[in-house]
Amino acid sequence: MNTAKKKKKKPPDDLQKNHTNGHKWRQWHEREVPVQIKSTVQNNGVRIIITSKQLNQDLSLNYPETIWKRFPKNNKHVLLDNIACIFTAHLPLLLKGNIRLEYNTGYPHSFLWANQSFVRHLPAYWYLYNRQRGKSVSPLLKTILNSRSVFAATKDLHITFPETLDENVLIPFTFGKDSFLSYHIAKDLGLKPTLIWFNDPLDEGYEGKHKKKLFDLFFRKSTDRIYVIDNPLGSLREKGEGSFGWELAITSWIVLSIPFAFAHKSGYILLGNEKSTNAFFYDDDGYRVVPDYEQCGQATEEISLLTQALTEGEVFTTTFLQGVHDLGIIGILKDRYFDNTFPYLMSCWSESEEGKDKRWCGDCSKCARLFIYLVANGVDPIKDAGFTSNMLTKSNMHLFNVFGKKATGTGWDAFGLNLDEQSLAFYIAYLRGNRSHLVNLFHDSALFRSTKSRFHSLLEEYYGVHDETITPVQWRKKIHRMFKESLKRVTKEIIQLSSRNN
Repeated sequence: MNTAKKKKKKPPDDLQKNHTNGHKWRQWHEREVPVQIKSTVQNNGVRIIITSKQLNQDLSLNYPETIWKRFPKNNKHVLLDNIACIFTAHLPLLLKGNIRLEYNTGYPHSFLWANQSFVRHLPAYWYLYNRQRGKSVSPLLKTILNSRSVFAATKDLHITFPETLDENVLIPFTFGKDSFLSYHIAKDLGLKPTLIWFNDPLDEGYEGKHKKKLFDLFFRKSTDRIYVIDNPLGSLREKGEGSFGWELAITSWIVLSIPFAFAHKSGYILLGNEKSTNAFFYDDDGYRVVPDYEQCGQATEEISLLTQALTEGEVFTTTFLQGVHDLGIIGILKDRYFDNTFPYLMSCWSESEEGKDKRWCGDCSKCARLFIYLVANGVDPIKDAGFTSNMLTKSNMHLFNVFGKKATGTGWDAFGLNLDEQSLAFYIAYLRGNRSHLVNLFHDSALFRSTKSRFHSLLEEYYGVHDETITPVQWRKKIHRMFKESLKRVTKEIIQLSSRNN
C-alpha cells in the first residue's frame, strides 16, 4: 500500500460549486469575518466601539482634564489612530479567525510596529500555548497574514509639539523592581520624573486593588507628579494566562503617555527593560524564541522611533537598565534604596483568588522568582517585602526552574531561560544559611555542585554591569558608575559568605 502523503490540491481559481456540500467555493478573502472598530475623540479622552458577531464592546479612556484640554486637536486625532490600532490589532489572534478589521480612523504610525511585534512573538505564542494552535507556528502566522486591517482615508494632519527638556522624564510605573530602580536613579541624576500608573485590566484580578493602596502609601510623602489612569481598553486583551494583546501592553502605555509628555515637556519615557529580557533560545523547529520581545533592547529602540514619530522627534523612549540583570537590580535596590522600595514592592499580577487579600499571591512563578532573588540578596521577603508565607516549601517546587523541569505557568519563567540566575540565587541563599526545604533539596542536587564550580563566573554575569548602548549617552557613565559602586559592595559581601562556607 502506498503510504506516501498526497499533496493537497489548491482550491480552484473559478467560483465552481463544491460538489461535497453544494456550496459555492469562496476565495479566502471572501470568507473574512468583519470586525468594525469605530473610534472617536471625546471631551475627556477617547472612545472605541467594537461591533462584530464574536465581540461587541463600548469602551472609553479618560484623561485628567488639565492634560487633555492642553493637547492640540490634530494631535488627539493622530493619537486616536494609534490607540485604536494598538488595542485591537491582536483581535484576529484572539478571535481565531480570518478577520477583517474595519477602522474609521486613519492609517497609524504604530501599524508596522504592531505587526513586527506579533511576528516576533509567534514562536513564544506557540510555545506558551503548548502547541494547542497547531504543530508549528504556521497556523498563527496564517492568521496574521490572512487577516487584514482596512483604514479610513488618512488625513494629512500636522501635529505640534513643544520643545522638550531631557531632565523631564515620564515613567510608566508598575511598582515592580525595574520601575523602582528607574525612578530612584532618575532622582539621583537630578531629573524630574512624572509617574503614571495605568490601571489595567479593570475587569480581571486584584492587581489594581493592591496597587492603589501602595500608591497612597508610597506617594503620601512625595512631591513628584503622579497620575493614576484607569484603562478600560486593557480588557480587550486575552484573559487569564493568555498572551494575545499583552505583547503590545508596554507600547500601549507609551502611546497613552504622550499627552502627559506634551503637558510636562518630557524628553524621555523610561522603561524598565533590563538585560535579562534579551535572552532567547531556539525551539525544535529552529525558530528563535524571545519570550517577551517588547521588553528587549532592540524593541526599546524600535518603540522610541514610534514615540519620535508621534511627537515631532521630541520624545524618546529608553531604559537605564540594559546593563544589569534581575539579581543585580535587587542588589542595587537593597544597597541604595531599601526603605523606599521593599515595603511597596509588587511584581505579582494577582490574577487568581490567592491574590485577593495579599499583594503577593504566593502561587505563581513570578512570586517564586522574586522570593528567591530577595532571599539571595539578604532581603527578608516576609518581613521586608510583604510576602505572607515562605515560598521555599515542597509544594512550590513546580514554580522554580532548578528542579529538573521548567516552571509552570505562562510567564517569563516558563521558558526556563533564567536557570543559571535562579541556580545562583539558590546557591547564595544556602550560603546565607537558609535551610528551607527547597534550598536543602537544591543543595543535594548536581546543579548545586555545578553552580559552585561556576560561582565566580555566574557572580560576574548576574551581579556585573555590562556594556550597552541604549541608555542615553549623557547619563550612561554616571548610571553605570552608580550601579558598579553598589554591586561592588553587594558582591564583596557574597564572596565573604562563600569564603566562610568553604
